[in-house]
Amino acid sequence: MKKIILSMSLLFILTACASVPDQVKSDMNGYRNAENGKLNNSEFTYINVSDLSDNAETAMSKEYGQFTISNKIKFIQPSELNIMSFKSVFGFSEKTEETVGLFFTASEIAAQNPDKNNLEFAFYNEIDKFYCNVDDDGFIAVLKPDAFDISFSYSEPNVKIYHPDRNDDLNDEYQLNDGKCSVNDAVEYVDNWLETKYEPLCPDFNCKVNTVIVREHNNNYLYQFLAESSYKGVPIDSYTREAEIVDGEHTGKMSYIDYGIQIQMINIDTIDSFTNLMGMIEPTVIENIDECISLESALNFCENTFTDFRDVTISDIDIMYTLNPVYETDDEGQLVVNGYNSRPVWEFVIDVPPEEFLANGEANTYGDTRKYIYIDMVTGELKYNFDIVKQGLGD
Repeated sequence: MKKIILSMSLLFILTACASVPDQVKSDMNGYRNAENGKLNNSEFTYINVSDLSDNAETAMSKEYGQFTISNKIKFIQPSELNIMSFKSVFGFSEKTEETVGLFFTASEIAAQNPDKNNLEFAFYNEIDKFYCNVDDDGFIAVLKPDAFDISFSYSEPNVKIYHPDRNDDLNDEYQLNDGKCSVNDAVEYVDNWLETKYEPLCPDFNCKVNTVIVREHNNNYLYQFLAESSYKGVPIDSYTREAEIVDGEHTGKMSYIDYGIQIQMINIDTIDSFTNLMGMIEPTVIENIDECISLESALNFCENTFTDFRDVTISDIDIMYTLNPVYETDDEGQLVVNGYNSRPVWEFVIDVPPEEFLANGEANTYGDTRKYIYIDMVTGELKYNFDIVKQGLGD
């Protein structure tokens, strides 16, 4: 079982957004909890999973009175759809040598005098500026010399954000530490590295970059990548970390956990920092889904529910597996996570521009910021966050 340390630092994500009308907030409060979020299935149309792509094309070409849909969205037909369960891996320490070798040469590793035991392989060298930690649950954290001093803080100002999983233009070039590199070339390098180097460690998943954040760094720039893992064509939630709140009080638990990979490229074609945050997980199919709620009826439901929307753009639409932690109490009385329940949802993303959350004169060090709506593809249960979700990719 993987222990999660829960502190107030994880609960920063609910930042009030003044741009949402009070009436909309009031309307949405009726759907925030699971009981009220359960809907009459007659409000939705169900289609075969194999027909999702055709239905999505039709749905996204329609006009809606309460919102518009971005023309950059790329919908990908999943090969299958399931109710899932995920468990943390154990015994990953058997792959330590293979894993550390992805980032450092054999001579570099030998020079570090690493701390080795059955659960961890680690070294931290302030002189050579090398840091590496590989745990038995598949958690990996690596800093190479040019990332060592900035660590994983991402405090450099955010210049621009790109979404390779949408139809964004990735041809812009930026000066990195050792030369110019386009966003497209950087994404191609990282995607290839993930496919050929990282995926053999977790063969159940396909990993790809979905967000690139360009940041100022040492009078030049660096690329920060967020990559998501997909199971059978369906991404696992790599953004949403939300505290469980009951009657306005934090429970000490999380209702949603994000599962993603973060990488920094400071030098061309180099993985200068890497972390997979939650370690590695193993998938189990609980139930295969043959029919699900169509995108068209999900959008119609949003149209009829959030009736006070005006000038709202849905920036992205995807199918996604949520991660809902399953908690137990260990022998020491601590909360531990014994896996994750997971359901497929329609994910509607609303990007948030910096002027909505930055104070006057404040530098934008945050990553990709957004609001979201989730609709369970089987039950129609509605979840949302119309506060600004800052996703933990910045200070």
